[in-house]
Amino acid sequence: MKKTFKIFLALFTCLLVLSACGKKKNVDNKTISAPKPTLSDALNTSGISVEKYQQIKYANQQLKGGSDYKKVVSILGNPSKTTDTTLTNNAKAKEYTWQMGSSAQLQYIFVIVYKDKVLSKGYQQNNASKTVKKTNVEKLKKNTSFEDAQAKLGSPLSQQEADGLSFMTYQYDSSHAYTLTFQNNKLSGKQSVSLNNN
Repeated sequence: MKKTFKIFLALFTCLLVLSACGKKKNVDNKTISAPKPTLSDALNTSGISVEKYQQIKYANQQLKGGSDYKKVVSILGNPSKTTDTTLTNNAKAKEYTWQMGSSAQLQYIFVIVYKDKVLSKGYQQNNASKTVKKTNVEKLKKNTSFEDAQAKLGSPLSQQEADGLSFMTYQYDSSHAYTLTFQNNKLSGKQSVSLNNN
């Protein structure tokens, strides 16, 4: 499960750095883990919630604004895991993960920190609860805003965000989901993905 998400995270980080360089790419087919899309009142056993996650701000492409690592710790507490990572421009960064218990609605939250600034953030859900209608995802038009898509579909199975580039994944049946790609807050692509239900 973690291995498949790491592949997705690596792809996301690559797209993030390429986005900062003015290049654009689409998300490829991939297999991801299969928690479900509802995050209503997603408090977990350690007190971490989606509301706290939303307090974390990421820097823009010039590393202006955004939360620093100390601020993230003040919101979420100390991370359960720290990993060294290398961006596509060979810059060194840190990935911090807050892993929740099996009874929590969120499986984990992560942030990638570069030069003490949050470069990107994301979360993954833990438990199955519902799916969205495939037709509702397919009805979304190009250039729909990130906020409008979330208002229409609800909270996603997983979400990754950075300045200029965001992903939301919505499950529509027992083994498939759509990953929505947003560039500069506008829907730029939809990609069907297979879910690993292990």
